[in-house]
Parts: sequence; structure tokens; C-alpha cells
Amino acid sequence: MRTMILRSPAKKVEGYFSKHRRASLVLPDGWYGRPFDSLFALTLAEDTANGLRIELEGGRQLIFQGDLDIVKTGFEKFPALKLDSYRSFSWWPHDGISEEREYGKSGPVFFVS
Repeated sequence: MRTMILRSPAKKVEGYFSKHRRASLVLPDGWYGRPFDSLFALTLAEDTANGLRIELEGGRQLIFQGDLDIVKTGFEKFPALKLDSYRSFSWWPHDGISEEREYGKSGPVFFVS
């Protein structure tokens, strides 16, 4: 009998980035930056008591509250990691242009390589 090993959300994100190194980001309302021109490396993926915190280079943070579904998939014919079914989601661009954006439960987030 096989035992199924469940990986934590942070480990799933780390696994994707260990294979793809850098990825574009698609937020619930569209691409962040120009598709495939704005590529980000993962600096931290951390399971929290209430969800998941992801930090990308440049101090950018994605903070998910609640349980998540994280699956490898495709996005416009490219390999992607889809994060969905969270209770709420915040995006902290920390790039000097804008402040935190709260998305609530408005749709999936993708990392696309």
C-alpha cells in the first residue's frame, strides 16, 4: 500500500521555483508588469498559522489567508503554478509605485514560466 505524502503550500511553491527559477506573475486582475518581461525569483515561501506568505525579489509579497489549492497547470501554453480557493489575498508590490492591494476572494493567482 502506498502512502501519499502531502507537501505544504510553501514546499509546493519552492518546488516550482526550484525547477523554473523565475516566473511572471498573473494577479486576479491581470499580468503584473509585461508578460514574460517582468520575471521574479522567489526569496521566501512560508506557511503561516492562517495561510501562506510568498516573497519575491524586490521585497514584493503575496499574502494568502485560508486554505489554498496549489496545482501545476498551464497558462496560455506555458508551465504555471495556480494558487486558488483562498479566503483572501493581499499583494504588496513594495516597488515605490503603489501600496497594498486587497483582492479578497477574487480569483486565481498564477506564476508563469
